[in-house]
Amino acid sequence: MARILVLCSRTPYPLTGGAKLRLFNTAKILATEHTVDLLIVDESPIKQYRIDTLSRVFNDVTIFSYPSHRFHLNTVLGLVSRKPLQTFYYSFNAIDEWLDNHVGRYDLLYCNHVRTTEYARRYETPKIVDFVDAISRNYAESSTGASGLWRVIYPIESSRLLRYEREVVRDFDHSFIITEADKQYIEGDNAGLPSFSVVPNGVRNEILEQTPSETGEQDNNPDNRELLVFLGKMDYFPNEDAVTYFVNEIFPLVRRHHPEAEFVIVGTQPTKKVRQLAERPGVQVTGFVEDPFEYLTKARVVVAPMRFSAGLQNKVLESMGLGKAVVTTSLGAEGIDIEEDEHLKIADTPESFAEVIRTLLVRDELRERLGTQARQRIEETYSWSEIEPLLLDPIDAVLNQQ
Repeated sequence: MARILVLCSRTPYPLTGGAKLRLFNTAKILATEHTVDLLIVDESPIKQYRIDTLSRVFNDVTIFSYPSHRFHLNTVLGLVSRKPLQTFYYSFNAIDEWLDNHVGRYDLLYCNHVRTTEYARRYETPKIVDFVDAISRNYAESSTGASGLWRVIYPIESSRLLRYEREVVRDFDHSFIITEADKQYIEGDNAGLPSFSVVPNGVRNEILEQTPSETGEQDNNPDNRELLVFLGKMDYFPNEDAVTYFVNEIFPLVRRHHPEAEFVIVGTQPTKKVRQLAERPGVQVTGFVEDPFEYLTKARVVVAPMRFSAGLQNKVLESMGLGKAVVTTSLGAEGIDIEEDEHLKIADTPESFAEVIRTLLVRDELRERLGTQARQRIEETYSWSEIEPLLLDPIDAVLNQQ
């Protein structure tokens, strides 16, 4: 049994968003075989119940929290550097000092996200990084739809990030990422590196523990409302763009034939732009809710009209796990092991997206078949028990090289 330090950018609880869900569950998997400590850097204040929950799961939890302005000041140093701003944003001397004093007790440093890798690079201790997504690709794609200062920052940061991500892959003993497309983007001409592997996201156990009858719309939506639902962290630009695109270009085409249709945007921290969408007929913006799956189970159709973003869409996986009919774009389905029209529907224009939704709203048997087959695919491929060896085997190989 090894002692592993997991370095976290952001507190991995509560499980809001795919990144937190991934970190929490991968750290739990590590804890089944090893002693796992967490080092967390986050914006203050951090609610005590979050720390208490993590302390019950992991051996030791060390928190470094700072006010938001300290993170923003850190990025000033990055303006004249070739390194990405991401690494400066999370850089604090107190964490360096803590690591200098404690790193000798660990057999492995496990970095969550490229943001924490700069802390680990200077040590000889074996190192693994979970990139989660290719953030360089995310920024490159988002730059075309960004506005204001972000339209300048995204292209510069994307270039810096790609160069840095490639350096980390070379320097670290092993690297993980969610999708093959993101892996290939970082690798470039150096495809097929044995120290770089894909570990997809899994669906939380409580979703798969529900029976199909518990997720069915008939019981959870007794009024038979034509509910369309989007789930996501709503201060994340690709999600903001997706719901804005849907409300402006797709939803009016749906309501032309289904005037009672409703669109519910579920997720934490909606931006002003997202909140303003609630002024449109039939649109609701919930903000943070204790149980987002309450909305998903009521949905006739779950939509994920993604036009930007790297990585695998956890919102799609979880909706499939609940046995829901999902409509997404080619980008939204990227990295998911599915067959189009068997497990979900893909549409890349407003007209085709709206047409698929209209069909699903009136064809109960098609909606039910899609949902049933989607859940089966999740059970077969995207449970954490299926993903566990993809994570543990490379880690064991790195530890055995010591």
